[in-house]
Amino acid sequence: MSINVNNSTKCKLGTVTATGTFRMVAGGPGGTVQYHWTRKDGNVTTVSQTYSIVIAAGNTAAHSVVTDSWTPANSGTEQLVFTIPGFAVAPQSWTCRT
Repeated sequence: MSINVNNSTKCKLGTVTATGTFRMVAGGPGGTVQYHWTRKDGNVTTVSQTYSIVIAAGNTAAHSVVTDSWTPANSGTEQLVFTIPGFAVAPQSWTCRT
């Protein structure tokens, strides 16, 4: 997961863009992967819709997740959360000027 934001930009004028990829383990059974983005913008937590990708058995290629792009009101964090299988990437933070 990566976040692209200009830390010197004033909040409400900049854009946070979060992207990511994942790979399945070699020899894995494949199946449906479900995930969502969780962002904390100041005191407000927003959870995106749930996205799904069907992966074939044994597929170890990199798979891109849906990009999350938005205008922050405050500094905060964004986290990519896989619900099936269960795994959460560490939250990434950004800073903007208020």
